[in-house]
Amino acid sequence: MDNFAFLAQNPDYRSFSKDCIDAEAAFSHSYDSCVKLARTALDAAIKYLYTQNNRPYSDNLFDLIDNSGLNDDLKDKLHYCRRLGNDAIHNKKEFTADEALQCLKNLFDLINFIDNHPRAFKTTKNVLQTQFLGMKLNSPIFAASGTFGFGEEFENFVDLKRLGGVMVKCITLKPRKGNLGVRITETPSGMLNSIGLENPGVETFLNKILPRIKDKMNVIVNISGSSVDDYAKLAKLLDVDGVKAIELNISCPNVKDGGIIFGTDEKQASKVTFAAKNATSKPVIVKLSPNVTDITKIACAVENSGANCISMINTLIGMEININSWRATLGNVTGGLSGGAIKPIAVKMVWQTAKKVKIPIIGMGGIRNYSDAAEFFLAGASAVAIGTANFSEPSITMKIADDLENYIKNCGLNSINDLIGKLK
Repeated sequence: MDNFAFLAQNPDYRSFSKDCIDAEAAFSHSYDSCVKLARTALDAAIKYLYTQNNRPYSDNLFDLIDNSGLNDDLKDKLHYCRRLGNDAIHNKKEFTADEALQCLKNLFDLINFIDNHPRAFKTTKNVLQTQFLGMKLNSPIFAASGTFGFGEEFENFVDLKRLGGVMVKCITLKPRKGNLGVRITETPSGMLNSIGLENPGVETFLNKILPRIKDKMNVIVNISGSSVDDYAKLAKLLDVDGVKAIELNISCPNVKDGGIIFGTDEKQASKVTFAAKNATSKPVIVKLSPNVTDITKIACAVENSGANCISMINTLIGMEININSWRATLGNVTGGLSGGAIKPIAVKMVWQTAKKVKIPIIGMGGIRNYSDAAEFFLAGASAVAIGTANFSEPSITMKIADDLENYIKNCGLNSINDLIGKLK
């Protein structure tokens, strides 16, 4: 979009031209900033209108709009900008792309009136916008569980509404303190972690955390349990307003069946998926473990048991030894390997699985830039999730979104959907 650029060529408009141009520029990176700046531009532009008519004006924007002499339709449009702008200034809500775009269009109508030169508002299609699991997403880029807290920790770095959603920190029935000792260690092109699912428990999440975050983003709750019943109970408890989907972390042992890992056994994966799916009305995403001989068998098993989506891959099991103490670095001895080092494995597994299942796949594992993300889409993923990269660059999801959007346009494609599964 470049709708307000002409204003810079007319020195008579200098009192509001920069505000209009800045508001439009903000649309590409922050809808909240766009709405806020559109209100500032509106205030300046309507005061200019009063000045041209030699009429005294106040600092009350409501009165300025009502007494401007504009027709009722345009007044209604400007009041819309004023109301949303006030909400933005006071941080009362998060804004969607449609709301920000409508503010720009309404502001543009005022500028057309002032300039007395009718122009058509030019829009640029958001090529990353897509439908996914019943949600209208501004982009198919998610934040992976365990790397993004509960989302609110990143709101000063990221436009949360621009993300497809946030897979929040893993939730269990009861609070967990996590593992003792060293929990994280850096590895070549990645990291090992052994957090131990530290979390406040589902009751605290529902009563204290979810009310704070549910209007800020699409909330996908990652859950874990030590039995099939645990997953069913959690899925039922989380079948509430504000939760968009549930992600099953099945890389944990079923203690009632002798410690068999749910995610490495077809029957166990099938049981836990079926139980969760029948306990909730929310879409169920199953996060697959790569620590198996054939991941496609697990994928088919969970699909047949009702999974709406698969996310893959979870971390690979690894360990590090301190050669000075001759002990394992991590307190839990082994941990989950993530980061750039595992990307080739993740891409291969997504490609294999996409050929076997019909449900959508969220690809993850070592994504650090737009080209990494593009590989996953080409391999067959319908969305991607960014994990470890969030630790080194908190705003990385926004950069990947910007760069991926440019890549899609440069490829001559109309939508991110045109890239999915197009490996030649």
